[in-house]
Amino acid sequence: MTAETAGATKRPITIEDPTALKFIADPQISPDGARVAYVVTTMDVDEDTYRSQIWVVPTAGGEPARYTGGKNDSSPRWSPDGARLAFVSKRGDGTKEGEKKAKPQIWLLDLDGGEARQLTKAKNGASDPAWSPDGARLAFLARVGGKDDAEEAEGDEAKDGEKAKKKSDVKVITKIRYKANGIHHLLVDEGYKHLFVLDVAAAADGPADARQITDGEWDDATPAWSPDGATIAFCSNRTPDRDLNNHTDLWVVPAEGGEPRKLTESRGPSGTPAFSPDGRTIAYLGHVNPEPYRRYANANLWVVPADGGAPPRNVTGDFDRSLSGGVGSDTRAGGLAQSPRWTPDGRGVYTLLAERGMAHIYRTDVVSGDVTRIVDGERGVMNFTLSADGRTIAFTATDMLNPGDLYVCDADGGGERRLTRLNAALFDRLDLSAPEHIVYAGVDGWEIDGWLMKPVGFEAGKKYPLILEIHGGPASQYGYSFFHEFQGLAAAGYGVLFTNPRGSTGKTAGFTTANRSRWGEEDYGDIMAGVDEALKRDWVDADRLGVAGGSFGGFMTNWVVGHTDRFKAAVTMRCVSNLVSFFGTSDIGFTFLDMQFETEPWDDVEKLLKYSPITYVKNITTPLLILHSEEDYRCPIEQGEQMFIALKKLGRDVEFVRFPDENHDLSRNGKPAHRIERLQHIVRWFDKYLQD
Repeated sequence: MTAETAGATKRPITIEDPTALKFIADPQISPDGARVAYVVTTMDVDEDTYRSQIWVVPTAGGEPARYTGGKNDSSPRWSPDGARLAFVSKRGDGTKEGEKKAKPQIWLLDLDGGEARQLTKAKNGASDPAWSPDGARLAFLARVGGKDDAEEAEGDEAKDGEKAKKKSDVKVITKIRYKANGIHHLLVDEGYKHLFVLDVAAAADGPADARQITDGEWDDATPAWSPDGATIAFCSNRTPDRDLNNHTDLWVVPAEGGEPRKLTESRGPSGTPAFSPDGRTIAYLGHVNPEPYRRYANANLWVVPADGGAPPRNVTGDFDRSLSGGVGSDTRAGGLAQSPRWTPDGRGVYTLLAERGMAHIYRTDVVSGDVTRIVDGERGVMNFTLSADGRTIAFTATDMLNPGDLYVCDADGGGERRLTRLNAALFDRLDLSAPEHIVYAGVDGWEIDGWLMKPVGFEAGKKYPLILEIHGGPASQYGYSFFHEFQGLAAAGYGVLFTNPRGSTGKTAGFTTANRSRWGEEDYGDIMAGVDEALKRDWVDADRLGVAGGSFGGFMTNWVVGHTDRFKAAVTMRCVSNLVSFFGTSDIGFTFLDMQFETEPWDDVEKLLKYSPITYVKNITTPLLILHSEEDYRCPIEQGEQMFIALKKLGRDVEFVRFPDENHDLSRNGKPAHRIERLQHIVRWFDKYLQD
């Protein structure tokens, strides 16, 4: 706390405060271990968008310095000698229209001075830069094919004296995966993401052509160099029925190009490969092979010989926790895939681990399989990296009263120190509600974690309304992260309850998959048991309960008000209401229902209707506010429309708020103006029905 704020009166947080927040991501330690580069993202209220730049701070502590001045800079990657920093930037010609049309490219900044210069000129943009060990080349990903390339190959110039033929805007769809949430246009126009290698010296005088080393009608991802620079590992789903499954495998390809070689036979996602220091082994995160539905269960650490001479080995098969995932939050700059990090001696691998509302860093002995917690605490680690000498870890972490900062510690977790205080100037002035961790008995006595927040300005002896918040997924978790929506409700005079019922991550695989084929059964009971636990506090008003949730939380909100009238107001967001129509309208519905309900609509429509909230809509008497994004392809807006039309026909109290040009991630990375308005509607609705 500064001298200026020490005596200042603190105030409640406002709905608009996040526009002043700084979000941190993607820490990268320099090869000599002396500095950490990271990305800071802010909201540009005037342009109603986000801006990001790259900052650097000494690992010993000191004043952070901004290293890039672009509007959209990300993915900082140190060259092996530490003299240069490659990064991704989307830079136009200085005009709004030029910025809108610009594609992200890879740029290079010499740290001894000078302006950044553009390295790549990929037509559809470049991403995921990865330096070769000798620093002479950069691997990256870029999309090829798709609408633009097809039109260029076709040509559209008219012959002399002839009128140019108008291009058809009709879409011919032949693939089941023809759309994806977060992508405005259809995937038929998108092309495929493949691996390229650029000789950095060739771009000394300007952007240069790169060599494409993978191709085909599939996407490639997460390139990783072998220590000798001869090979690149990557992930890809190249199965014949890839449109109908989620089976991602590890591949290796010569860095000069050639035929890729497959190393795994997965029955689920495998990703984020990392070569061991001697180059003989690749570590990656994957799921147990025999079961095709493990995508929503716990991820394990696997190793496989880089030459493919033996099958993969599950190192953490006996450790029943997920070595991936984090803690839900509405104040972070997107989710970055966290790759495993080898110790220099090749014996250990660092990974993230989700556990009981927290996310920590663990080290696994690849020989014995022993797993040791390195970085712990009541917080959620977002991303981390390990220095080249294996002595220092840099990581970003959030907790319940801080959106996120950068920390470093020794390899054993000792000597931790905080390097940034990005939002201290704002948070030193805010009166926040500190959530109380509660553990209670769910259905069949299962132990359930929850958190209870008192209203800001709480007065003993006074009764307050309570809002139950339900998370999405269902395979995700609430916990020790900053959640502005919850703090905003507390500032508006509400208690807030959030829980991790069965189906959540952070515990055993059995816990995470326990509600499979049973949405609305025991998980609903776990949630309602949390409400009963909260009601044991004399400050909670049983006659003024509200409920809200998004995605699976929207499904469960619909389910709750269709099965009880205990709540006096409800807000359902990006919801699911009808599993039968969800199958054919969601971008994942055709695989998701099989994974979660073990059936298809034509095999057991009665089962899907039994677990569809729309079936119980006639029971709903709770006033319901429906919030939905018009470009939500994950839980399409027709799901919200069905609830609205049915309730209006029944004469119930319902409103429908539609957000144009937004997708499933509105609450996390939607346009700043829409994010503010969304929260205003939530508070308005609860104020109408729950406040005195």
